[in-house]
Amino acid sequence: MSLFEWFGLKRGDSRRRAAEARELAGDLAGAVELYIEAGMPDDAARVLLLRADAERSVEKRIAFCASASRTAESPELRRAALGRKALLALDLVRARGASAMRSEVLAVARDLEEAGELERAADAYALVGDVEAEARVLAAAGAIDRLEERLRVSMSVERSQRELAAVLRRIADLDRMAERREAISVAEAWLGERRDCEQVADALRAIRARLLAGPVVALELGGALLRCALGDEVTIGRGEATIVVASRAVSRTHLGIRRGPSGVEVEDLGTRNGTTLAGARLTAPLPVGRGVELLLGGEVPCAIAPADGQGCVVEVAGERFAAPLGDLPVGPWRLRLDRAGASAFVVLSTPPGAPPPFLGDYQLAPAVELCAGDAIAAARGGTAVFRVRAAGDAPAPRRDGGRAEGGPA
Repeated sequence: MSLFEWFGLKRGDSRRRAAEARELAGDLAGAVELYIEAGMPDDAARVLLLRADAERSVEKRIAFCASASRTAESPELRRAALGRKALLALDLVRARGASAMRSEVLAVARDLEEAGELERAADAYALVGDVEAEARVLAAAGAIDRLEERLRVSMSVERSQRELAAVLRRIADLDRMAERREAISVAEAWLGERRDCEQVADALRAIRARLLAGPVVALELGGALLRCALGDEVTIGRGEATIVVASRAVSRTHLGIRRGPSGVEVEDLGTRNGTTLAGARLTAPLPVGRGVELLLGGEVPCAIAPADGQGCVVEVAGERFAAPLGDLPVGPWRLRLDRAGASAFVVLSTPPGAPPPFLGDYQLAPAVELCAGDAIAAARGGTAVFRVRAAGDAPAPRRDGGRAEGGPA
């Protein structure tokens, strides 16, 4: 006979008393072990929950609650422990915001539902946008008012999503058909009412990033690069000019080129360092005639020559530009610079009787706004008549090995 049996005690009773003593002494970890050895899992789970209450770390509190839910024998205690763990986890994923993984939030929602915390489970399902599960648990909880409100919000959200999808399609279609001004107008009107709509804002930024604002554009025609300085008047200068020259000797707006009574003429725009022709300073508008070679600010050579009745060709600072001084003929169409308030657009227009242009599979309207990367063809899906080059693109190689010429097409 053992000592425990001599005194009429069972071994389990001694362990229970030892566990109670450990618990009273504050040794909760030791109490849990002894309660489990004594075959008292519910008491062990109860102490694990006490340990959870004593922890400051949310992660450790969750771990103790999870251990209690696994240890408990009583369904009620197991559910209570699981509910406490799930509520703590819900607060944690809410604090993490967008960084919380969808699978984590769904696991929390299922735990809350299993624990009977139905309205909190609905909160968790709402975090991941699972409307069906949210409505199901709200119905099970008898939260009719909240369910009706959720369904109303859901219908409103679905309507907003349909409207958003429609406006995004509209913007994309207008962009594909090169009607960028209208696409920008549609996007700005939408954002005027919904400033926080990132998808429309991103679509607007993408169009603006590609949109040609001129006045200098680069076109690829037959493998050659043509730089065009658009506008009825072209200026050359260091700052606020059509063609910018990086030289301190040149004024911010130094030389003007325009059509005059006798054809293309140039004029020094009242600069400090002046413009000279064969050493003589310009003091009045000068007809270009068959061509002139000037010196800007006493340092920068500038040659200007007529271009077959289509404006002139300007060579300055090692670069060559076509300056049509009006609309630029490109194939059967015309390019022009169109200013609208603070904005500027490079517009492709189709004269009456000319064949319509195509961008990919889309036939374009009589006047559209060009973007970098556009390849304009005379037939649906046909070979490009010209391409709009992005800023910084290298010139395409020519088959004849020569350099690209700068003159209107």
